[in-house]
Amino acid sequence: MQANRSGVPPPSRVRGRLWHLGRLADGLPEARYEAVLACLRSAICVAGGASLLVVGNSHQRLLLPAILNFVIAGLSLLIAGYVAVAASPERARTLGAWSTAVDVLAYGAYSALLGDRPGAGSLLGIFVLLEGPIRYGLRGLAATAVPVAIIASVWPQADAGGKAPGPGTVVLLCLLFTLPAVVIRALVMRGSARLRNAELQFSTAFEHASIGMALVDLDLTVVQVNRSLSLLVGEMPAALLGSGLAHTVDALDRDRAAAALAGLTDAEPSVRLEVRLRRPDGGVRWGHISATLLRGQGGLPSRVVVQVENITERKRSEAMLSHAAAHDALTDLPNRSLLLARLDAALSRGEQLGILFLDLDRFKVVNDGLGHAAGDLLLVQVAIRLREVMRPEDLVARIGGDEFVVLCRNADEVSCAHVAQRVLDVLNQPILTANGGELVIGGSIGIALAGPGDSGELVLRDADTAMYAAKQSGGGRYHLFSTELRERAVRTHELEVDLRTALRAGDVSVVYQPVISLSHGRVLGCEALARWTHPVRGLVSPAEFVAVAEQSDLILDLGDYVLRQALSDVGQWPVDDASPAPTVAVNVSLRQLVSHRFPRRVAELLQASGVDASRLCLEVTETVLVGDVEPVIAVLKDLRDVGCRLSIDDFGTGHASLTYLARFPVDQVKVDQSFVAGLGVDAGSAAIVGGVVGMAHTFDLRVIAEGVETETQLAVLREMGCDAVQGFLLGKPMSQQELALLFRRRVSDGGVPMPRDGRVEATDPTAPSIDEVRHTTLLVEGAKAVTGRLDLESVLEHAFLTLAASVEFEGGAIMLVEDQQVRIAAGMPQPTPEALAARIPLGQGVSGTICVTGEPRYLPDITIASTVTANRRAKSSSHGVRSWFGVPLIAEGRPIGLLQVDSTRVNAFSESDRLAILSFAPVVALAVVTAQRAAEQLRQIQGS
Repeated sequence: MQANRSGVPPPSRVRGRLWHLGRLADGLPEARYEAVLACLRSAICVAGGASLLVVGNSHQRLLLPAILNFVIAGLSLLIAGYVAVAASPERARTLGAWSTAVDVLAYGAYSALLGDRPGAGSLLGIFVLLEGPIRYGLRGLAATAVPVAIIASVWPQADAGGKAPGPGTVVLLCLLFTLPAVVIRALVMRGSARLRNAELQFSTAFEHASIGMALVDLDLTVVQVNRSLSLLVGEMPAALLGSGLAHTVDALDRDRAAAALAGLTDAEPSVRLEVRLRRPDGGVRWGHISATLLRGQGGLPSRVVVQVENITERKRSEAMLSHAAAHDALTDLPNRSLLLARLDAALSRGEQLGILFLDLDRFKVVNDGLGHAAGDLLLVQVAIRLREVMRPEDLVARIGGDEFVVLCRNADEVSCAHVAQRVLDVLNQPILTANGGELVIGGSIGIALAGPGDSGELVLRDADTAMYAAKQSGGGRYHLFSTELRERAVRTHELEVDLRTALRAGDVSVVYQPVISLSHGRVLGCEALARWTHPVRGLVSPAEFVAVAEQSDLILDLGDYVLRQALSDVGQWPVDDASPAPTVAVNVSLRQLVSHRFPRRVAELLQASGVDASRLCLEVTETVLVGDVEPVIAVLKDLRDVGCRLSIDDFGTGHASLTYLARFPVDQVKVDQSFVAGLGVDAGSAAIVGGVVGMAHTFDLRVIAEGVETETQLAVLREMGCDAVQGFLLGKPMSQQELALLFRRRVSDGGVPMPRDGRVEATDPTAPSIDEVRHTTLLVEGAKAVTGRLDLESVLEHAFLTLAASVEFEGGAIMLVEDQQVRIAAGMPQPTPEALAARIPLGQGVSGTICVTGEPRYLPDITIASTVTANRRAKSSSHGVRSWFGVPLIAEGRPIGLLQVDSTRVNAFSESDRLAILSFAPVVALAVVTAQRAAEQLRQIQGS
């Protein structure tokens, strides 16, 4: 069925012709052309007939010509109606040719019959004369102009006065009428051709446009539609014609779209909007609508041009980007920005909210021990479990790393505590790994309730503070934020602000505590310490304000301030040519060490102060050497290249750093004062300090003991071979002026012991106090192999390889204490199965006794020990009198085992071998503890 351009079907068959006649403006161009000519002929004939009737009052012979004019006028109207229903251009052109021929014949017959009647001439002749040129152009002269000229010459029509034009006049009149008509027709046809081309181009562009297009009338009824729009909305073009375009829009956007299209005016003739398009199959497409109002001219109706672009993919991409910007990529949980937006919106509505801030315990161990892939899998599983235990109205977010936040709506202290306990319970359940293993990981939770006037950032910060309190309490629990924590946080904030001001104003002072050699009793140097006197609070403890600085970027400013002041002061200290120039030690934070610019800054300050780099010692705490040490090692090497000395502070408070001790380019270690305090009263502290001294000397490092406060501690340290000490017994922190006086005199005899041999050393006081020339190289390289491993079996294997390379012996064993029993863990040569299965109760037998008493023993013929008897039966060592040397393995003040070697030669061990074994034993002990702790921690995480 062929639809008309308006999309409205004809009313009925009865009124079909009249309807077509009334719709000529929308019909075929050829039909319009012929109909217009027929109507023009009819009008001319009516005018001619009317004039004849007027003239006919005096000339009754003109009645017949008048009647003929009216008959021709009627026939022309019938022809116009017939042409209007022409179905094709060919039929219209055929009708035009027949009309031309009939007009010429009718004019010839009229002239032949009525030419002798004066005044009978009419306007019909002029119409026939012009009909040919108008219809056919120059060719039309032959069709109508020539025949009319011939007819007018043969049967000239006289006017009312009886005068008739001659042949020359007729020809001249024909030329005057027809030539302008030919020119006008050519111009009109050229314009019509351009118009048709434009219409054709528009129609082609409209139909083949890549975006959907439609023409609608002012009632929003579709008049014309292209294929692209049909495909977009999923309906055939015929179904869209005559319908309202709004029905294709989704119900959510329909009213908005209809109002926008209906609101088009001359003042605002265009509109743009994005809507959802509902397809018949239920699918939804996004469309960008651009509508423009076109006012009709020359009788043409007004139309609205609607363009619809498919933006479904763009909308999908925007939705994905929007989701990605507000959600965590790994767990698909809301991120920090979305959490704060939801939190602030809920607070603005006055909702009662609770915040749970969750930080996973031991997550770093999973990442370091099992890899980042296992860590990512763990985070995904934790996110799934958190979703499962939350209520539908609650929100779970991941704000970074292993930190999660739960937003509880309509919550109070009790309900938040219940939610927190559910979270802890679900975290304590094993999590399967990719290889089928299990991980058990806990968490620490801080709870904060939102109060009136609180902001999202404030509540989140309070929950974070409470989480740290829970973690400091041991982890695996939750902690409710309290006023005390808030006051502590406020105090921390105030201290941070005041400390920043004090640093800018130079109100932080630097004092110095002397470091004194135990060899010759002179001051080797001092340690620079920051002191701050608050204008209101008074003297603030360094432990407090340094901790505040560590939590912010102030530690960088504080460290730079102390370093700059210390170098400025050390340049003013008096120097004795007979003794090495005193040094200054400055503490360095991890934040400074991880900065690649720090070595350059140190070099700049050294150059500005004029102090030799060898007089500056930078101290790093042992905890800095735990974790990812590669960046720290790189910076330490750069500092060594600058020429500075390096020291490990608070040595002995950690254990992981001992694994990497041989890798760090340090010059000295400082034993933590917590171990020094137990000297003389606690055997465990003595064993630890002695082990540290022996191990440090093995690595050719100087040992300084901190916190020396009693004569007993000083005597024990001197007996152990400690190189230098500092503490209140020998000198409290003092100002620059007080320190200058100390450099000018010898410290009193009661304060500093004399050298062990009674003489002042003439050599460099920084040299090791024990001669390790024979064994140092082999022991240091071997110690690297031992301390660089976390597997217990590998540690024990490399311990014997190292000892055998530097000390001569024929047999030996490393025994470990387990469940109050001593067993062989490794031996050389390989122990027999009977020896490995043997056990000695702790405190019984030689091996068990040494482990309890902590004393090295050197005994002949100890074949009574079950382990040695088993070795003899296996003939793993030679017969004869055996000399046995046993050194206890002490770690953290408790016996963990025994290192023993034996020989068939009495007194086979020289003094240097004994010292080498004594120095190497702490290396083995600490490496064993490190491996055991690593294994235990991994077992706990894996749930074994």
